[in-house]
Amino acid sequence: MDVPRIRTYVEGLDRHIEGGIPKGSITLICGTAGTMKSSLAYSILYNNAVNEDLKSVYITLEQEIESLMQQMRRLGMSDHRNILLVDFRKVQAAMEKKYGDNWIRLIRGYIEEAKKGQEYDLLVIDSLNALYSLTTIRDPRRELYYLFKDLKTTGITCFLISEMSPERPVYSQYGVEDFLADGIIHLDFQKRGDVLSALERYIGIVKMRSTNHDTQYFPILYSNGRFRVFGREELELE
Repeated sequence: MDVPRIRTYVEGLDRHIEGGIPKGSITLICGTAGTMKSSLAYSILYNNAVNEDLKSVYITLEQEIESLMQQMRRLGMSDHRNILLVDFRKVQAAMEKKYGDNWIRLIRGYIEEAKKGQEYDLLVIDSLNALYSLTTIRDPRRELYYLFKDLKTTGITCFLISEMSPERPVYSQYGVEDFLADGIIHLDFQKRGDVLSALERYIGIVKMRSTNHDTQYFPILYSNGRFRVFGREELELE
């Protein structure tokens, strides 16, 4: 069966994942600090807004909206009418009276209310680690199960950013997110060279349900307003 898909618009990547991310799926975007997780997530939303007229919500729980957009503008991506930008203050102001200080319920409630007023196609939560730091999670397996379940029932294609520690190479804080998610995109970098060393970034599709995906880690570069990966063919040509 053909699976409806959302293109990543990362040049060279979509053909390695059968055309894109399965529509309605939940994907973790994981990596250590500096691997451009937020930039990749926003790029997917931005390019789908520009090219496909898809509507998105970007919830930033770490940066203020202006700080996030300064970063994206430097990369050549601007605000877009199809992208609703929300920071933790907006979520708190809208939902605190109803849900108190439980941020998992706040986020779930905000997404439900947002979808009532507008049919959104894509969602980013940046990041899960910031969400966890805002609330007390007594039963991670249970509470995250219901978070993922509620996200799934919206039909929105979701991207959840997960910060990895260099000392603890796991994709998520509690370990259950890996199993609950439909996909895992891992961003990594390596130091190349001895004297004048440089960091090279890589992207790997660790997991993607309903997809026959390549397991290779691809070098990934952002230049001239776009992300691009280099597979074996491109590296041989260059």
